[in-house]
Amino acid sequence: MKRKHRIIVLIVIILVLFAGITGLFLYRKGKDTKPGSSPAKETTQPAMEEEPKILVMAVDAPFDTAYGKLALAYKEEVETMSGGMLTINIYENGILGTGTELLTTIGNDANAADIMLVLISDLAEVGCTDSAKLLEPYRFNGHDGFLKWAKSKEAAALLEEPERSGLGATGLFFTEDGFRYLFLKEDHGEVKGKQIAAKASEWGEKYVSQMGGVYQYLPSVDIKEAILSGDLDGVEQDLRFYKENSLWEAAPYIIVDYHLFSPCNVLITLEAAEKLSKEERDILKTAGEKAAEASIESIKQEEEAMLKAFSGYGAKTVKLKK
Repeated sequence: MKRKHRIIVLIVIILVLFAGITGLFLYRKGKDTKPGSSPAKETTQPAMEEEPKILVMAVDAPFDTAYGKLALAYKEEVETMSGGMLTINIYENGILGTGTELLTTIGNDANAADIMLVLISDLAEVGCTDSAKLLEPYRFNGHDGFLKWAKSKEAAALLEEPERSGLGATGLFFTEDGFRYLFLKEDHGEVKGKQIAAKASEWGEKYVSQMGGVYQYLPSVDIKEAILSGDLDGVEQDLRFYKENSLWEAAPYIIVDYHLFSPCNVLITLEAAEKLSKEERDILKTAGEKAAEASIESIKQEEEAMLKAFSGYGAKTVKLKK
């Protein structure tokens, strides 16, 4: 009888413990669930919002020039295409250094630029011999010819030359800021033996020499007077220079031979490129090609309008004898 009593007591204790555990579970569940709402779900820590990546761009020209305007358009295109996740801060007018200085200090603390707008003539001076071929006169048949070339396999290969040469950078895209022309006092039909002023550089002198002229250098403010006085026969410059100095009064004959002084390669340092995803690098290239195409089309229209205006002042476009 006693044994049966102990069994009954043990069963009662077990039932009481079970009821207590069940009650505790239901109580805690009720605390976690508000009336009229569904049971609480497990939540995870929300991901931190990604910070935009900031790139520094160096331009050895002021913002009101063709290359300065191109840089601003490029910045806008990159930031739009990336949805604001790529930001470009531009330093104009050589604040971060000239083209040659930027190229020779890549990887040093002295160079703060991630992206650099650099003349091909500067790349040639630091050893990019294949790129130097772009400095040959008549390399491109006008603006449309340049844009067609910029999309070619040859151009794609040349974009990689800075990296192959050990400069620590690679090209993103090519651009140009307008063709240059010869402006002559008289319609000689040729340049051989004529005194021609040009940009004070190895490449300016080389161009005039290849054309058969005698290279001269004078400050820009003296050129018009030198042509009027007979000390110069002409000048090699761009149409903006011709307009700013009203050169139709001194050199009314314009040789429209479509030659570039130096196109430009927009580079990114390898260090900066390695911090970007493939998609972000593709954005930098595509945005550059779009900005360059729009910039060159604008320059083309500007030059056509200027040539038309110059004819109203008596200027004539003439050809050199072959």
